Amino acid sequence: MLISVNSGLYSARQGRPRVPMAEAMAFFGQAGFEAVDINFSAVIYEDEWKHEPILDGDWERNLDMVMKAAQENGLAIALTHLPFYKYDLPDKDRLERYTGMMYRAIEATAYIGAKYAVLHPHRNEAMETSVPETVAYLTPFRDAAQSRGVTLCVENMVTTSAQVLTQITDALNVSACWDVGHANLGGFDQYASITALGGRLKALHLHDNYGTKDDHSLPFLGTVNWHGILSALAAIAYKGVFNYEVSATMLPMELREEHAAYLVKAAKLLLGRK
Repeated sequence: MLISVNSGLYSARQGRPRVPMAEAMAFFGQAGFEAVDINFSAVIYEDEWKHEPILDGDWERNLDMVMKAAQENGLAIALTHLPFYKYDLPDKDRLERYTGMMYRAIEATAYIGAKYAVLHPHRNEAMETSVPETVAYLTPFRDAAQSRGVTLCVENMVTTSAQVLTQITDALNVSACWDVGHANLGGFDQYASITALGGRLKALHLHDNYGTKDDHSLPFLGTVNWHGILSALAAIAYKGVFNYEVSATMLPMELREEHAAYLVKAAKLLLGRK
């Protein structure tokens, strides 16, 4: 498994514009990562300090620079994270903008050659995953992705069991992303869930927490069952990347090299690599 990281690990920073994504590629390569998950989720954020501008303006040229930097730093572009928002947002103007950026992010995923794109299911007012509504809302995105050779991976949320995720992916004929932090918050058994998903599982969001808050923390700084996860991945012969979705927005830039080094070393430990 290639050791992969979400691009936001370096680009997002508190109270300042994001580091250009192409610049982040150099950081990841030097840290020892082998692949990258291009984060398009922040392209819809309107706050100037949170907004990811990679798909603004001449977005193809922007992505050309990212691809060049990734190649120069030995990074495979493995997957992307699409924008997430309420698919039934009552603000119709905002909904139209967000949906337009979703389609652009799907097109961008194909443009950079990533095979998989992760997106969220629909949740009702009780924050429970709704299978029929998710299938209805995601079908147009599925069609757009398939027409461009991209496979959507629907992600589990805190209330999403592997059984519900299986219903969604099978109905849409798409794949799954298992977020181990969300599963830990929801009290789901990691081994049983991953093995139930089986070959549907094509992407991972790896991070830790103590089961009370979605901390997106470093491995072993929480109660996530890493042994169960690795055992399950071996049992299903998982072929994807070992992809981190760890938060570093609040972390000073001066500490990020050590932070990234820990992640790479933890991945090698978990994967039994030297």
